[in-house]
Amino acid sequence: MTLAPSTIERCLEVLGSLVRGLPELNAEFEGSIETFFQGSRPGASGDLRTTLLAGRRHLEWFLLEHHSASLRGSVAEKLAAAYREAVAASLTDEDDREAREEDLSLALESLLRSHTGIFEAETTDTEEAIWARDLGGFGTYALMTTGLEGRLRHGDLLVGRLYPAGDGGNVASPTIAIVRSEEIRSALTADLGRAREESSVNVLRIGQRDLEAMFFAETEPQPEAENPEPLEPEVAAVDPEEAALATLHGAGFDEPMAQEALRVLSGTPRDPARLVHGLEDPIADVLETLAFETDVDLARARTALINAWDLVSAGAAPSAPTPSANGESGAVDPEEAVEAFARGRARGEDAASLLQKLEADLGITGDGPVEEGTDAPAPDFPGVVGAMVDEMRWEMSATREGFDVETLTPLKHLAAFARPIGVFEELKGRDLFQFTTFWLQETRALASDDEAVALVAALREFCEWALDAHEVDLGSEFLDALEGLATSLPRMRRANNALEPGQAETSDGEGQGYEILSVDAHQPASFEDSGDRLAPRAGGDPMTVILPEALRELIAPGDYLRATITLEGHARVFCCYPPEARSLMGG
Repeated sequence: MTLAPSTIERCLEVLGSLVRGLPELNAEFEGSIETFFQGSRPGASGDLRTTLLAGRRHLEWFLLEHHSASLRGSVAEKLAAAYREAVAASLTDEDDREAREEDLSLALESLLRSHTGIFEAETTDTEEAIWARDLGGFGTYALMTTGLEGRLRHGDLLVGRLYPAGDGGNVASPTIAIVRSEEIRSALTADLGRAREESSVNVLRIGQRDLEAMFFAETEPQPEAENPEPLEPEVAAVDPEEAALATLHGAGFDEPMAQEALRVLSGTPRDPARLVHGLEDPIADVLETLAFETDVDLARARTALINAWDLVSAGAAPSAPTPSANGESGAVDPEEAVEAFARGRARGEDAASLLQKLEADLGITGDGPVEEGTDAPAPDFPGVVGAMVDEMRWEMSATREGFDVETLTPLKHLAAFARPIGVFEELKGRDLFQFTTFWLQETRALASDDEAVALVAALREFCEWALDAHEVDLGSEFLDALEGLATSLPRMRRANNALEPGQAETSDGEGQGYEILSVDAHQPASFEDSGDRLAPRAGGDPMTVILPEALRELIAPGDYLRATITLEGHARVFCCYPPEARSLMGG
């Protein structure tokens, strides 16, 4: 089925009402205005429609990208249960309740799978189809033309958020901007291509907050003097070096650091056509030092460094603003396009270190196919979770004195399991349950009990790091389950190793799922004497069976099996799973 844009709008309205109805969350929402708009003034032009669209962009960002301190995670995900309750309560008897609830549930899923970017429109000669090619991620998305009819030309840029709407189609947010500027399109394409060459990373994700700074920001108009007297232009002698130092001081640099930054920047003239900076740029060296030796805000520092670099390169004040999204002169220079591009990396670091820089500053989150169930096509550059594991290893070794990075080695299994995932934010707690409770058992990946215990500890570190460093919340449910997995994973490893060698590999999904209800202390002499009891996961009455002797001391009630039952009542077991698999089985 295909979602109507009005259903998505209704979903946003309900979520917005829930935010405003929770005092602590509403205060957080109001307090995030300055963070999202980064000092610009939405509605400064006085146009009501512009103000309303700015508010809608802020709401989208708060619901879908902001990490809520009060909810400890993504707002939309954390409000999902309350959203469904609110939807059910709002429907009247006259409504087709089941269909409406399903539509609004799908709308929430669409919101959670939506993403922002800069897309190039590719129209056909007949204008019967519009495709949006993601300049940052290479994916191409079919657009439903609602609201775009007659407005798009081939090569136009669409800046904003797309919602998957089912049947392979996508709906553009009504806040999306159409940019018709060959100069901006060419500059962005060249810059993103350069970033990929320098980093060996294919997908560059640009969040809604960064797009806001680049394309939508407004400033207060300056009042004009009444009947101004014509004056001769007054030219002030401005020392570019002093102006650059003042810019850096304003961003929190102390005098020695400002002087050192200026020395580094002065060595290489800046290319004004370049929108994205980092890696080989002089500002990378400066930001590296700031990241490890000071508390200076890196986002403010990057902007100040670019302005200072302009001053010392050109020997004059910064150039005039370049065209904004509506084609007119705006207050924000597109050179601030990807605002946070710069988590410094020491020269000579490995690829994982370079990825840390790109991810922190451009929102690079990975490269791969969209998760199962997504309607729209997605870029296919697998391996982002493995790259994040490498990034975590680097960061832990760099920031935690005495930390033994080898304790994270078991996460190589997570990297192998999650290789199809291409966007880090698409990794969910459910995936980690699937990894620990099923994949590890089916693949016999764990070589020892010690490795199983070490993996559990490493997963705890990984979940905490993902939340702190990337605002990716993998869920309290999985964190709670880790305590039990510390004992059940080694036990399941031994149980599966006790089965016939290679049995899981050759069974190819054979058998059905069963929950163990009871296990006899000793091997029963006959079927009639057996106390081994299983409950079919597909439904049906519990049954008495005879379990293999090799498993008797290793399995327990609450564990799960994949098995077939012979006519004589013997259970032929292909694989054993820990009790924590219950969360995936609807139990």
